[in-house]
Amino acid sequence: MLSAVKVLFLAFFNICRLSKRPQDIPASRNLLTLCLAVYGLLSIQLAVLSQPLDKAILAGVLEVVLIMIFSLALLQIRGKSVRWVQTVTALAGTGIIISAIAMPLYIFIGVGVENTGTASGFQALGLLLLALLACWNITIMGHILRHALDISMFSGIVLAITYIWVIFSFTSAIMPLEAN
Repeated sequence: MLSAVKVLFLAFFNICRLSKRPQDIPASRNLLTLCLAVYGLLSIQLAVLSQPLDKAILAGVLEVVLIMIFSLALLQIRGKSVRWVQTVTALAGTGIIISAIAMPLYIFIGVGVENTGTASGFQALGLLLLALLACWNITIMGHILRHALDISMFSGIVLAITYIWVIFSFTSAIMPLEAN
């Protein structure tokens, strides 16, 4: 069992390194379900750092649903819906890795902690690392979409940015930020 987890982690990590493609992931609905569940739980965990639990759960579920719908829509437009399981598995699997890296950074910069008004050098470093992680995530998503849709890397990155904007827009519309 442990060796299977290691193989899957390495496959997702190699997609993060842009050396593997979503086609290199098994087309398994069980693996898809597992990846979506873990990805959703990590999304909820990240959201709960800055939102009440009920809103964090809604945000996590919304993100999982939107990744599934967005991917299916893009793949159907390109006539490649047969690639949906591997594409969403790759997006969720790499999202797990990115979320696992982001979690300590969020805690490090004090997300969800009362703001004292002054930012330390460590917080600035944490924010820089989070910005770099976000850029890496966009690149990974662009890489996955490039291979899934048979498009250029530039187009894949544009679609990745669009996806992030869609998630942000839906989340903001359903759960507006509360002013303190």
